[in-house]
Amino acid sequence: MIKSVNSCLNCENLVESLKCAKHDVDVEIDNVCNDHSIKKAFSKLSDCISCSNYKKVSCPNPGHSAAGMLCFSWSTY
Repeated sequence: MIKSVNSCLNCENLVESLKCAKHDVDVEIDNVCNDHSIKKAFSKLSDCISCSNYKKVSCPNPGHSAAGMLCFSWSTY
């Protein structure tokens, strides 16, 4: 059975370039820690279309944003 885990990828402390803002360290895709704080709005439906930065000046990747795309700057409305 496939399960979701609390990895660094779904932590609110993760910022661009796979860096943990809380611990100031680079992380890998499968890293976890005791201070994990899940992004409650982050899900398989999180993509450019549902991002508050979509088609705005605040979008860090305006040339690449599209339906189905996801980046580490995704944020909820």
